[in-house]
Amino acid sequence: KFDHDGYLTRYKARICVRGDLQPMTEQDTYAATVKMKIFRFILALIAVYDLDTWHADVTNAFLNSLLDEVVYCKLPDGFSIPGMCIRLLRALYGLRRAPRLWQEEFSSFLKTLGLRQVKEELCLFTDDDGIFLLFYVDDILLLSRKDRSEKAAAVRAALLQRYEMKDLGELNWFLGIRVIRDRQQCKLWICQDSYIEKITYKYNLQFRKHPSTPMSTDPLTPNTQQASPQQILAYQGKTGSINYATTQTRPDAARAASNLAEFATNPSQQHQDAADQTILYLDGTRYYAIEFSASATSQEVTLAWPATTLGIASDASFGNCSVTRRSTEGYLFKLFGGPIDWSSTKQKTVTTSTTEAELLALSHAATEALWWNRLFEDIGFKLDHELIINCDNQQTIRLLVKDLPTLITKLKHVDIRQHWLREQVADNKIKITWIPTNRMPADGLTKPLPRQKHESFIQQLGLVDLSKLGIIQNSSSSYSGGVC
Repeated sequence: KFDHDGYLTRYKARICVRGDLQPMTEQDTYAATVKMKIFRFILALIAVYDLDTWHADVTNAFLNSLLDEVVYCKLPDGFSIPGMCIRLLRALYGLRRAPRLWQEEFSSFLKTLGLRQVKEELCLFTDDDGIFLLFYVDDILLLSRKDRSEKAAAVRAALLQRYEMKDLGELNWFLGIRVIRDRQQCKLWICQDSYIEKITYKYNLQFRKHPSTPMSTDPLTPNTQQASPQQILAYQGKTGSINYATTQTRPDAARAASNLAEFATNPSQQHQDAADQTILYLDGTRYYAIEFSASATSQEVTLAWPATTLGIASDASFGNCSVTRRSTEGYLFKLFGGPIDWSSTKQKTVTTSTTEAELLALSHAATEALWWNRLFEDIGFKLDHELIINCDNQQTIRLLVKDLPTLITKLKHVDIRQHWLREQVADNKIKITWIPTNRMPADGLTKPLPRQKHESFIQQLGLVDLSKLGIIQNSSSSYSGGVC
C-alpha cells in the first residue's frame, strides 16, 4: 500500500471470494456511498462553525457483517482438502452482497448510539444536537461542536470498542483529497495536488508545457475513422482520471471533462491531445483549492455575487454542439465562498431557442436547489435568505415571474418545465434573479473560455492557489517555460 505521496508503506493481502461466480438472486446488492457534494457541504460547516473532527478507517470492514444467505466455496490454494469445501459465515470481500451487508451492519450500530439517518443521504447521520457522522465504505468522519465533545468522545469510544479501526486523528486526507485548515481564521481548503501529480506521471506528461486553459475554444469533432481497442482504452483511462478530479475539487475543468467524455467510444488523435491538455492544465494548477471561509459573504460582494450564505447560478449555451445542435447547461452552488455542487452537461433534447435552453437549465438547477433545501431543513441548517437562483437571460426570468406566460412552444417537455417553474416561483419556494452575463459564475460550465475569461471564471468559482498563499510549497513536476 502506498501513502498520499506515492511511497510504499506496507504490503497487504486478503482472501477474496469470486462473487462473479455467484448465481443471481432477488436479494438487494446496492450499497450507497456518501455523495461528494455532501462531503464538501460538511467541510463548509467544519470551517465556519469551527467543528472538531475525527477521522478513522475500519480494518477489514466487510468481515464485521454476518452473511444472511448460505454460501459455499472452495478452499483457497495451499489449503485445499480433497472432497471438502467451506461454508462462509462472514461477508468476505468479493461477495455480491458484502458492501450492502456492511452498510446495514454499520448503520444499525450507529442508530443504537442515538444517531439517526439523514433522509436525503443514507451515509450521513446526526443526533440533531451538534454531532454528525458520515462514512464512505470504511472511511469514517465524525464531527461535533465543542460543547458536544463529551458525547462525541462517547461515540468514538463505542466505535473503537465495536470495530477494529485505525485512529487517524484530525481530518487531513479523505479519499485522496488533501484537507488543510486554519481554525483561527475559520478557513478550510481542499485540493488534489498529489492525485493530479500521480496521473501526470501515469500518462508520461510531466515534461510537457502547461496550457493556460483546460481546453481549446475550437470545437472537438467526431472521429471519421475507427479507433483501435488500445486507443479507446488509453483515452477512457485519461478521461476517467480527469473526471475524478473535476467532480471532487476542480469545477474549473468540469466542462472539459464533460466534453471529452462524449468521444469515449471512438476517440481520434484530436481527442487524445485534448485530454492531454486537460491533464497538463490540472498539473499546472494542481495547488488550486476550494476555500470555505466564515468571512466569504463580504468577499463575494467584490465578485458581484449576491451577499448570501448560499449562492446558486444557472446558465445554458444554446445549440453549441455542432453535430447534434443540443445546448450545454451548467449550474453552480456556492456555500460560504466555496463551490459545493456543480454540473456541466449536454441537454438530452434539442431546443429551438435560447429561452427554451435556459428554461431547461433553470428547471434542473431548481430541482437541485429544492433537494438542498430539504437536506438543510432535515439537519436544522437554516439559510438567512430566500432560495435564489441567478440567471443571465431576462426573457426567461420575465416568462417565470409575469402573470401570463408568453412562451409558445410545441415542445411538450419544455412547456411542462415552464409551468413547473412558474408554480415554484408563485409558491415562493424559489426566486429567480438576473445577473449580467460577464458576472455569471456558471458561464465556464457551459462552454470553453479564452484565457482572460477563464481566469475570471476561476475567481468567480472561489478557487485559490495555495502555493501563492504560502500554505503549501510549490514543487511543480512539469516544464512551465511557456503556455500553449
